[in-house]
This record gives sequence, structure tokens and C-alpha cells, in this order.
Amino acid sequence: MIKISKYTKLGFLVIVSLVLLIWGINFLKGINLLKRSNTYYVVYDKIDGLLKSSSVTINGFQVGQVIQIGFLSDYSGRILVTLALTEKDFKIAKGSTAKIISSDIMGTKTIRLEIVHSGEYYSPYDTIPGTTEEDLKELVSMQVLPLKKKAEELIASMDSALNIVTDVFNKRTQNNLTQSFENINRTIASIESASAELNKIMTSGHISSIVENIDQVSGAFSKNSSQISNLIKNLSSLSDSLSKLNVSPIFDHISSSIAGLDTMIQKLNSKDNSAGLLLNDPVLYQNLSSLTASLDLLLKDVKNNPKRYVHFTALKMGKDVYITAKPNSSESKNQITYRVHLISSLDKLSVDSSPFQGLGTIEEFKVGKTYNYLTGSTSDFYTASKLLDMARTNFADAKVVAFKNGHSIKLEKAVKQQSGK
Repeated sequence: MIKISKYTKLGFLVIVSLVLLIWGINFLKGINLLKRSNTYYVVYDKIDGLLKSSSVTINGFQVGQVIQIGFLSDYSGRILVTLALTEKDFKIAKGSTAKIISSDIMGTKTIRLEIVHSGEYYSPYDTIPGTTEEDLKELVSMQVLPLKKKAEELIASMDSALNIVTDVFNKRTQNNLTQSFENINRTIASIESASAELNKIMTSGHISSIVENIDQVSGAFSKNSSQISNLIKNLSSLSDSLSKLNVSPIFDHISSSIAGLDTMIQKLNSKDNSAGLLLNDPVLYQNLSSLTASLDLLLKDVKNNPKRYVHFTALKMGKDVYITAKPNSSESKNQITYRVHLISSLDKLSVDSSPFQGLGTIEEFKVGKTYNYLTGSTSDFYTASKLLDMARTNFADAKVVAFKNGHSIKLEKAVKQQSGK
């Protein structure tokens, strides 16, 4: 008996294990090495995820699998797929195609042989024509494309409509609509109030008394119809008498009076006479306004400081003494300056803008977050008042402000101090 060494047994066991391992791996891939098969080739432009060991089916029955995938040697980029059909007795008729399809919802690719009955058959190692099923994405895109176009057209129409609505319902139109609804509400409230008042009148019995009074009046008219007829006759006679009167001189006198009034109004509107100048000359108005302000200030100063202007003595009654104050060294130090404050704004304004034109040099200074704009610098209150009248053409809230030694003081205090009180 031949004795087999343990190393030989171990080597034999290793070989058997490798063979079983290779067979098992291929079997799991769907390749049965113990079963003979026919080989065919298929050329595709693209394989859309087809893998090695993908199944080959005919009418849903698996008849083989893909055993090799690679590029053609002509560098065209086309792909050569090698099929192994285990059903050797089944012949593939010419004209049949190998179509790559999706076998499940996850997109697993298989090859489906679409068989035709032509009477002629491919031989092993022949090349079968290959086709590819349309991709699900492409199918969905083809179905969705018309909807996409319609949606784009709808969005464009909605955009145009929204633009029109936006143009119609702008801020001005919204304000007008708001005011219109407010007016309608007020009108409805007025109607409700009027209806309530009318209801009170109807329920108070005044209408009934009015109807009774009208009935009484109509009865009185019917009773005195003969007297009314006589009155109408008298009025007819009076109208006949008036028609016979000559009223032409009266209308001529009225026409001449109207012409005189028209001439007077024309003279008042012109500047060729004293009354017209008084009504139409703005310079005269400004002078009168300044004169009135000066007289008012003078009267206040005379009232507060009578000794400055008039001095009475026991020996010389009625003698007026006018005193002129002597300048002192502190006068320039305590000098009061009047300026015109034009406007205060949270935003910085351009002093070269048109509202500031013609008002002299504009000075800007900032207090906190507010920008203040002033013009003019004079010690004469009336000069500042004239500048104020000019400034109020564009700045209705302009006012005269006073400064002493560079500090702002109250205007009334400045006027009193300057008047010498």
C-alpha cells in the first residue's frame, strides 16, 4: 500500500479548496463553469450602467449572462459586450436584437433578447445588433417638457398681470382708494344720521301736523278762490302798468354806475396812482411793516425807559431833553448779533441747492444728530426782520435768533438789552 505523505494530502486539499472557491465565486456570479454555453457579441454606443454578470433574458426567462465588457479596438468609443447563453439548444434568429432595459425600479440593467422568427439563425460568436431602452429620466423629461412650457407661459402671463396690477395699484392709487373708502364711510354715516333724524321726525308726529296744515291751507285757498282771482287780476293790471313805464333811463344810470366802478377797480389794480401803489407795491408794504415794528419797539422802549427820552423839572416845565448813550469799552464785547435760522434737518442738506439761493452765505452747524442752517449776521433787528421776510418764501418756519458773545439767548431778552433796559 502506497503511503501518502501529509504534505501531499495538504497540497491536494489546498487545490480542491481553490477549485471549489473559484467555482463558488463564479456560481454566485451566475457563471456555471461545469455547464457549457454559447458565446455571442453585442456592440452598444452606451450601456447605461450594464454590469458584468448582468442577466440575459428571453420573455422574462434567464438564458445567460454578461461575461465581459470592453471597448472596441477601433477607438470609436463603442462598447463590446460578450454574452454567454447557457441554453445551447436555443437558437437566436437573425433580426433579433439585444436590448438593454431596467429590470426593476432601482434601475438594475439587464439584456432582453427580442426574438423574431426569420428562419435564419446566428451562429456562436456572431455579433447581435444591440439597442438601448430610453432612460427613465429622458421619458420623464419628454412627458414633463410640454408641462414645463405651459408653466413658463403661465408664469410669464402671471408676471405681466402682476406688473399691470402693480402699476394700477401704486401708492398714489392706494391713497386715492383709501380716501374714497373713507369718504364712502362718511357718506354712509351721514345717510344713517339723516335716516335716524327722518325717523325721529316721522315718529314725532310733525309730518301728520304738516299734512293737516297743508290740508287747511288748501281748504283756505278753496274758500278764498274768488279773492285770489281778484288778486291775480290786480297783479295783471300792475304788470300792465309797469310795462307802460319807461325804464330805459334807470338801466342807463345803472350801466354808467357799473362802468364807473369798473374804472375805479382798474385804477386800484394799477400802480399809476396812490391807492394802486398802496395795494400793489410790495416794497411799500415791507416799509410800512418795518415802520410799524419800529414804532412798536420805540413805544415799548419809551414806556420802559421814559427818562432816556424826556426829562421834566420843576423849574422848566415842558422842556424835552434827548440823551444819547455814550459808548463804553464793554459794548463790543457784549454786542448782540441777530441771525435768521432757516431750517433744522436730520439729513445733511446742500447749501448750494435752489432754496438757499439769494439768502447770502449759508452756515451749517450740527447739534446732536440735527443739522441747522443759518444766514445773515447783523446787530440791527430790523435788517434781520427784512432778511426773515425773504427767507420765508422758501422756509415757512424760518425765525430770527439772537446771539451774545457767541451764545444763543432769547430774542425778547436780546431786544430788551439792545434797547438799553
